Amino acid sequence: MTNCYEYIKPNKMKKDIKWYTYVDSFLDSKLHDFMDEYKINNQAKIIRNCVSYCIDYLNAIFLKKAHDASQKYDEIELDNLIKKAINGYEIGNGFHEELKQKLSPLKLSLLMLNNYIEDKEKLLEGIQNAISALEDIELSVKRHFEEPKLIRFIKKFDILYIEDNELERKTVDTYFKRKGVDIKSVETSEEGLDILKVSTPQAFLLDIDLRNSNIDGAKLCQMLKSKELYKSIPIILISAVVSEKKRQEILKITEADDLIIKPIDKLADLDVLLKYLK
Repeated sequence: MTNCYEYIKPNKMKKDIKWYTYVDSFLDSKLHDFMDEYKINNQAKIIRNCVSYCIDYLNAIFLKKAHDASQKYDEIELDNLIKKAINGYEIGNGFHEELKQKLSPLKLSLLMLNNYIEDKEKLLEGIQNAISALEDIELSVKRHFEEPKLIRFIKKFDILYIEDNELERKTVDTYFKRKGVDIKSVETSEEGLDILKVSTPQAFLLDIDLRNSNIDGAKLCQMLKSKELYKSIPIILISAVVSEKKRQEILKITEADDLIIKPIDKLADLDVLLKYLK
């Protein structure tokens, strides 16, 4: 009888057969490239999440089709489903899964040593396998806790600017870009926090009064300064006219590094940020 597993890719376990029943090599490669890029280690979980949230997404669409002939879908509802699915991937938090995977060879090697007591050659081979597995675990731990976060290290930019006034945002954005400054300008704190998931600026420029955000500039500044990852990054606030006493109070409460007063009569006043850029 032909072995029904002979066409399965090398190094794949029988528990993976269901996955290969429904996908081709291109989709399998696409999944693994995605997992590698975003440091996702739990393949089973990402497949379950994709299927689960895809069904929710399609249900939302078909429900709209059933009740609305013009097929006008609720974009906010669909966006929330997508965000929920992405959050379910646990991007960057799969270190425990990585350790579990790498502990298995070590455990197996140690358990097998008893079977090699009478065979010196196999015993030495088993010991070497255990040492190699242990070194592999040690490397993972070192990379996770000691080496810099490569994604953040590579994806640096100059200024993250958060301002809900579109005209001011575009004006400041254009001013810095003409100076060759790599600035990312967004409307809300939430958009800014999304950017910080994958990259880190050299400085923050935050408007204090962000009406379109759940977190205003002052609170966001406090949040960032409370985190070790951002504590040393300069934060410059922008505020409406305030007295010098009030200005000092804001700087003390928020721990911001500087404060620019609006309205900004001369764009050159913004050059204070340049001294913070390396």
